[in-house]
Amino acid sequence: MPASEKMYRYALSILNEPETAHDVVQDCLVKIWENRQKLPEIKSLESWAMRITRNQCYDWVKTNRFSVSVHKIAEPGGNQSADQQLLVSDQKQWFEQVLAGFPQKQKEIFHLREVEEMTYQEIADILSLSISDVKVTLHRMREKIRSSLQKIEDYGIAN
Repeated sequence: MPASEKMYRYALSILNEPETAHDVVQDCLVKIWENRQKLPEIKSLESWAMRITRNQCYDWVKTNRFSVSVHKIAEPGGNQSADQQLLVSDQKQWFEQVLAGFPQKQKEIFHLREVEEMTYQEIADILSLSISDVKVTLHRMREKIRSSLQKIEDYGIAN
């Protein structure tokens, strides 16, 4: 299924465990297959698959009483110098610290938009929100992230 890569990244962003995310996506694909007769009436297969993924992740979390965290967005490395790698690592750590302060639903909205590059409409469909709620949430998050990261850079403190 073409959306399975996105489903995996989304599950990983919620569960933060690669093996568990893989298992949840497999369960989702089985659920999609079992409901294949509904496919012709579904507007966006990708949004529907992402909603199933979200629900399966939260079912898994409830069942296993697992603490939910956010997946690391970027990894330092590549052809960077040691100084550049350290800077990227610090920035990543700061970003994760700021992002950790948001409620889970806001983290999901951010992940779907910024990592999965989904449209506002797709995010609204997946999370059962209005498009304006998605836009406002993202705007407020970006402002808070920008402000917090600026404080960290200026003063070395968060919040």
